[in-house]
Amino acid sequence: MEGPLASLTLSGRRTQQPGKVVSTRHQQALLFRSVFARLPSGVTVITTADPDSTPHGMTISAVCSLSLDPLLLVACINSNSGTLARILHNGRFAVNILGERQGEISMHFATPGINRFADVAHHRVDGMPVLDDALAWLTCRVTSKNPGGDHTIVVGETTAMHCNDGEPLVWHDGRYRALT
Repeated sequence: MEGPLASLTLSGRRTQQPGKVVSTRHQQALLFRSVFARLPSGVTVITTADPDSTPHGMTISAVCSLSLDPLLLVACINSNSGTLARILHNGRFAVNILGERQGEISMHFATPGINRFADVAHHRVDGMPVLDDALAWLTCRVTSKNPGGDHTIVVGETTAMHCNDGEPLVWHDGRYRALT
């Protein structure tokens, strides 16, 4: 969308703010994406393994803590993802929080059709692949899943975790940023 971004209510009616009326579903989706591009988020790689121990993973940014008692987190994963299917089959996964210099790892795990673990150092914790250089990581047991539009909301109970020193990789407005 070029120029000033539009403003609209959920009913599709224009608000009092300047901008053009956004009426098509495609235009609404683009505006919605632009709105949330303004919200900085951490970058993670979610991983799991097949029954034969083959590792799988993908980059996601929709991860957050949910509860301290018990220790729960939420991960929102594209419902068409092969990684999601493996997580649900396995019932376990790991969340690897990336550090500020791991943009290439993020892009690598976001690339479809490749062996994402080729040349990526990792080890196993609770049977789950954990990236060696992750800023922090958690392993989890799936406790529930819920539909969320074109994503699935996975709730995981933490079974192990580790934190290193450093700054996180941040995604904001379509690019990686450093905390300052």
